[in-house]
Amino acid sequence: MAKKEPLVNTSEFDIGDFVEAPAFANFEHSFKGIIEKIYEHALLVMITENDPVDDATVVEYNRRAITRMSETKILVKTENPAPRELPEEDVEEDVSSEEKN
Repeated sequence: MAKKEPLVNTSEFDIGDFVEAPAFANFEHSFKGIIEKIYEHALLVMITENDPVDDATVVEYNRRAITRMSETKILVKTENPAPRELPEEDVEEDVSSEEKN
């Protein structure tokens, strides 16, 4: 059974962050891109900047790569991150405190 993506983003990454990822597989150099999706321990990055030597690999990967969070470095944080959902426990506490007022 495939693992689902996490319900709550608890990482330092946000969709839209501009990041740098190290070379892996057929890549000879690191590349830069924008986070499109966040998984439990990985990121889907749309590649926007790469070394010309890696152009064929980038095209083969359809300009996207899955990178490990632990190896990916944030270069520029997005100014408009997607809202993070609160865990159900926190939502219940917020609702009960509003009802008391």
